[in-house]
Amino acid sequence: MGVRVDSKSLLTGLLTGIAIGGLSALLTAPAPGNQTRSNVKNFNWRSLNRKAADEGKHALEDWQYAATEGFEAVDGLTQEMKKTYSRYKEEVEPEVEAIQHQVREISDAIAELNEQIRQDD
Repeated sequence: MGVRVDSKSLLTGLLTGIAIGGLSALLTAPAPGNQTRSNVKNFNWRSLNRKAADEGKHALEDWQYAATEGFEAVDGLTQEMKKTYSRYKEEVEPEVEAIQHQVREISDAIAELNEQIRQDD
């Protein structure tokens, strides 16, 4: 079921909205029409453009600073990770290999003991 739009009601609502909006704009305008047109015509658009350009420049500088700081932080983290990995390779990895060797020796000794126990029975 579609909604049926009555074109007469739509047109009436549209014209009523335009009339109320126009009347509201006339009653709440801060200055008479001639003065408003003059203000718009004489407005210094270049200063507004310059101000917007300056704000854009500052925003770009802030972004560049933040990006540089971010890259430096990532670089510092990468260097720390490399140091940690190097320390692991130098200090921890040999210990792990020694422990694995000891575990193999213990496992072999247990296997030998089990074999001797079976032979004695």
